[in-house]
Amino acid sequence: MNRLIPSLALALLGACAAPQLTLQANYGPFTPEGKIQIDSVGSPATSENSAGDLGLDDDASTVGARFDLKFGSPHLTLSTQASSWDGDGILSADFGGISASTAVESELDLALHRGVITFDMVPTDFVEFGLGLGVTVVDIEASVTDNLGVVTEEVDESLPVPLLAARLGGRFWLLDAEALVAGLTADVDGDEATYLEIDVNAKLAFLGEHGGLSGSVVLGWRQIDLEVDYADDTDDVHADLTFDGPYFGLQLGL
Repeated sequence: MNRLIPSLALALLGACAAPQLTLQANYGPFTPEGKIQIDSVGSPATSENSAGDLGLDDDASTVGARFDLKFGSPHLTLSTQASSWDGDGILSADFGGISASTAVESELDLALHRGVITFDMVPTDFVEFGLGLGVTVVDIEASVTDNLGVVTEEVDESLPVPLLAARLGGRFWLLDAEALVAGLTADVDGDEATYLEIDVNAKLAFLGEHGGLSGSVVLGWRQIDLEVDYADDTDDVHADLTFDGPYFGLQLGL
């Protein structure tokens, strides 16, 4: 027993002293579906315009980056990505001060900045099951202009959304697989937001070994469900959108 306690202490110190660090760059198409609507404050809600009505239902090239640090049980994930869409459409309902059936030109920019930390409940290098929390900052900007260029309606909001997260991963030989799910509904200063993200990916190492200098090819799928309701000085804004698509990338382990 006298030898066991120091041995356990050294093992714990070793795990803390040898964190696993990975850096990833990824790229892939991101497709929006759902509805965006602007109504004047105090006016009855109208029918909503879909992403297709606004001309925003095409794929967009999305570039992202991810940083992971695992030090014993805690596993920290930081990620960011940005997408932009533009297109022409015809409104099926009034959109703020733009009347239904009007031809419009639309733009949408979406940036997501996420930090999640989970705590592994399974003390092994081959299986990971973790629960934790985090936060996502949703930065959404949209503009819709009538075809004459007379009226432009804009959405510009940045919302931090707290998250509950679950992570399940496994490792076999040179292959790592992971599913990370995070989401929550939050009310921030009267602005309501519901956010759910599902990220499933697999990494195949082509250089080095896990725990040291290594390189991996990444293939994954992500889906983000976002619902936002807020009011500014003159408008009520509602967005109920789903973004999804595959991605691929390269990962460097240190």
